[in-house]
Amino acid sequence: MGAEPLAAVPAAAPAPVSHRSDTTPAHGRFAMPHALVITTCIVTAAVLAPREMTVAEVLVLIAGAGGTGAAVVVAVTTGIRRVGRIGRFVRAYLTAGN
Repeated sequence: MGAEPLAAVPAAAPAPVSHRSDTTPAHGRFAMPHALVITTCIVTAAVLAPREMTVAEVLVLIAGAGGTGAAVVVAVTTGIRRVGRIGRFVRAYLTAGN
């Protein structure tokens, strides 16, 4: 009376697969390796800096080292061939035998 035949039971559909998940590659966003490169540049500059620096000089040093680290991260994540003038400059410097 109230029983349906087995063939009429709908099949379980597989769960839809989302293309946006937590396993997205790290090259598309800022991650720990990028932060470590920038931090390493700043720490290296601080270690190599002379002791007799004013506050203004220290701020310029930190800004320059952070900018250098950020430029390295951008150059590596975008690919050195797509950087343009900077990429050509780096390739010319590296192939000049210096």
